[in-house]
Amino acid sequence: MAFGIIKADTLTHSTAGSLATNFVVEGSAKAWHKGDAAGTSLLDSFNVSSLADTNTGIQTINLSSAMNNSSYSGHCTVMNNATYIGLITGATTSLYLGRVKNTSASAIDEIQGTTIFGDLA
Repeated sequence: MAFGIIKADTLTHSTAGSLATNFVVEGSAKAWHKGDAAGTSLLDSFNVSSLADTNTGIQTINLSSAMNNSSYSGHCTVMNNATYIGLITGATTSLYLGRVKNTSASAIDEIQGTTIFGDLA
């Protein structure tokens, strides 16, 4: 089977217009995960090699492919309770922490999902 490279500076749709390819590359999520409440099982993921339960309410998300630096952007969503707060902390080029806190600012285990945006190394 032959593999090839497609090079393009612009993607054009017949009715929706055009978009520079750098918007696709730079604007796409570089990693995401959904982990169980215990922080021990990946329910689904992209560019995540493993998940670890670091402490109550804290999941360590290990990346398959490293980020260029630790200044990337991300968000954490709490899946089952709208009153809880999700945070991303502890970012390095190879991992980050997803944290969940309740309205009293206490850490609590809950299903969480995270998404990271930035440049891959």
